[in-house]
Amino acid sequence: MNLDDITRKCYILALFIRDDGERFLLGDGAYDFKEDQMHFIGNIFNNDVVEVQGNDGLLLAGQVRRPSSQSFDGYIGDATVAKSDIESYRRNFFAFFRKNYYYTVVYIFQDGTAIQRKRGFIVDAPEVKELFQLFPEYHIALNFEDTNYYDYQENSEGQEIYSKTVNVYPATGPTRGGLIWDSVGVVWDNIGATWEEGGGGTSTVLVESIDNVYPIWEINGPAVNPEIENVETGIIFKYTGSINASQTLTIDTLAKTASLNGVNVLNNLSGSWLYLEPGNNRIVYTTENAGALPSTLKWQEVVG
Repeated sequence: MNLDDITRKCYILALFIRDDGERFLLGDGAYDFKEDQMHFIGNIFNNDVVEVQGNDGLLLAGQVRRPSSQSFDGYIGDATVAKSDIESYRRNFFAFFRKNYYYTVVYIFQDGTAIQRKRGFIVDAPEVKELFQLFPEYHIALNFEDTNYYDYQENSEGQEIYSKTVNVYPATGPTRGGLIWDSVGVVWDNIGATWEEGGGGTSTVLVESIDNVYPIWEINGPAVNPEIENVETGIIFKYTGSINASQTLTIDTLAKTASLNGVNVLNNLSGSWLYLEPGNNRIVYTTENAGALPSTLKWQEVVG
């Protein structure tokens, strides 16, 4: 069940993607929402405050967000659906929502665009209340490790497409700056990119997000001890080791994972996890070998 296969409605649908790839749609077909179903429950702000001694007021020492649980409620079938089918739908509902899985929730809008919530886990067990097997009520609730909402797009095979992708050319070889494009292929020249042969340079990467983004950094060999720096934040992030021409290093700075052709190489990383701030980020990519290919940064923009 890919996005292309889902008929849009005048309200927001919820497509659940389990971490084993299985999918389940709520809001359409056999699983309509209740009229009072509301998406996008707000986060909770936790504040650390210090009382001002001898005067009025407080001092804000720190502030963090904590996610709230999101409920999904509706009806299975309607009065025209056979009781045997109602029972089949009920079993499918329980079979999908299982313990010890993570769920991505993709919210599909009326115009076909979508946003996602990542790393959801069940907090209210799946429930189907019924007596006569006539459109019984279902209920499930998730909370999320990640407080953000992100862009979501996918190709015809159902594979996620990142909303922003940047090529960052190595400063140790011919420098061509960075290129950035979106899913429809529009390309912009990066501000301040250097196009001269040799001498290295800085690529300026634009982030059109409302919050910091933690990109996937992908390096195709050959590359020796690749290093990337965000000049704006002062963060330097490095992989120690050689990447052969047939190998690809993939570092997910949000999930904090690193693999070289599928093999875990997390222990080869040093420095602070790279992130990009909203606006322009000056990025410097270096390697200790000549002829290195450009590395790639890709991410989903934070939209809520």
